[in-house]
Amino acid sequence: MQTLQHIPVWVFGLLIGLIALGLLQTRTRHIPKQRLLGINIALTVFTLVGVVQQWRPTPWLALGLLSWAASCALVGWALGQGPAPTGASYNADTRRYTVPGSWLPLALFIAIFACKFVVGMLTATAPEHIHSLNAAIGISAVYGLFSGVLNGRALRLLKLPTRQNLRVPLSP
Repeated sequence: MQTLQHIPVWVFGLLIGLIALGLLQTRTRHIPKQRLLGINIALTVFTLVGVVQQWRPTPWLALGLLSWAASCALVGWALGQGPAPTGASYNADTRRYTVPGSWLPLALFIAIFACKFVVGMLTATAPEHIHSLNAAIGISAVYGLFSGVLNGRALRLLKLPTRQNLRVPLSP
């Protein structure tokens, strides 16, 4: 309980903000490309900064970054190859994407927060367990996985205009 007293108040504010943002993702939305990409860019940077902050004072920063980048790219590419979510579409007239509601972003936001929180707590209370090569590779890969899942979903949505342009009716 005493450990919880040392947690900055802004951490709880961040959690509430992520929950609110995640709940907004559960509704179908009509959003421009910038907004579609904005949350992905923000959370990708958030996980990347987590890797840099965690491993900068150790000799494992380069391996942590490599692990993060490989995981993010591989997962993002693999998931980006699939079809867009059911109900997703792109309206070329309004230049907006219809994004069906999903609980996945909320789950990912909470998972990212929980992972960063646990890593932060371990760093403060048991640094000998967290400052190791295995931890650097594993934790960084998990952060990359989270970013890759979000980016893969966005990639599938970004392909919608291309796929819709390919559906040109054949003339008789």
